[in-house]
Amino acid sequence: MSPVSDNKNDLPDAMLEDAAIWLARLKDSHQDNAEQTALVNAFTAWLAADPRHHQAHQEMENLWGRLDAPISQFIAEQHAHNVTPLRRKSNTVTRQVKAKPSRIPQKHARFAIAASLVMALLIGVGNQQDWLSQWQSDYATTVGEELPITTDDGSLITLNTNSALVMNYSANERRVRLLKGEAWFAVSADDHRPFIVETEKGAVRVTGTQFNVRLTDKNAIVSLDEGQVILTSPNDSKNLPVVLAPGQQAMLSGDVISAPTSFDRTAVTAWLRGQFVFYNTPLADVVATLNRYRAGRIVITNSDLNARKVSGIFSTNEADAALEMISRTLALNETRLTDYLVLLK
Repeated sequence: MSPVSDNKNDLPDAMLEDAAIWLARLKDSHQDNAEQTALVNAFTAWLAADPRHHQAHQEMENLWGRLDAPISQFIAEQHAHNVTPLRRKSNTVTRQVKAKPSRIPQKHARFAIAASLVMALLIGVGNQQDWLSQWQSDYATTVGEELPITTDDGSLITLNTNSALVMNYSANERRVRLLKGEAWFAVSADDHRPFIVETEKGAVRVTGTQFNVRLTDKNAIVSLDEGQVILTSPNDSKNLPVVLAPGQQAMLSGDVISAPTSFDRTAVTAWLRGQFVFYNTPLADVVATLNRYRAGRIVITNSDLNARKVSGIFSTNEADAALEMISRTLALNETRLTDYLVLLK
């Protein structure tokens, strides 16, 4: 067997990618002690399997640390070394990331940057599971799962993918709290015991009706199919309640309740039939929907693509097949760094 070279150029891209994934898993804070111990043991075995694994892990550790460097430093380095940056968008900042030339060979630079992005996004995968919400909830679904719930009053609640809900029924009211995700409610009529759906952004009050509630990062979208619902904000003194009629939709955004508008019932309820229905939907919204049904993340790296329109009907059980079809139709360049990260450009 030939000796292992100390030359960093000999590190395969796949090994660097494996190191990135291990680092992301080790930095995931949503694991209990037993899971963390098992993970550390598996990681130790991986390190021992090949002397180069230590080197690959160190490279990824260095890159991880550089994700927190000031943006001005990255910009200066990009000009100094004339390397085209790879941009990453987050909720708070867009950073330009580049590996130190003294640490990473030029031919690996772009991959190493992408591997750092893999790490950041795989941390997001851990967050996507949201163990705290699952622990707090009475009912929860994982990514790609749906769950029908029949309550003791005969109401039917259907939880969509990656959702969590708390039940709190009493003699005077039927109260549930949607912690995350999306749910369809078919509420049995009871004039003496109202049904209330609470969210962080506001509440929905009914006596008997059918409606959908979907949580996003910024709001709760309520779509009414039958009956009548009353929307209230967390601070009732700032807003009058808003009443929805069948076929109307509104958004609860904390202190603001939007004016009712009409909505496409076929598209909103498509998930109940195991379908995605898009009609002239911006690609950014389509990707956000697909991301709810698959582990990992699809990322649009070219913002010019966000507004491209998508129309079609796809299966919620085949999110990746839907992505491939959309990519071919729009002539998108699809790059899969791992099963957890797909870049569109």
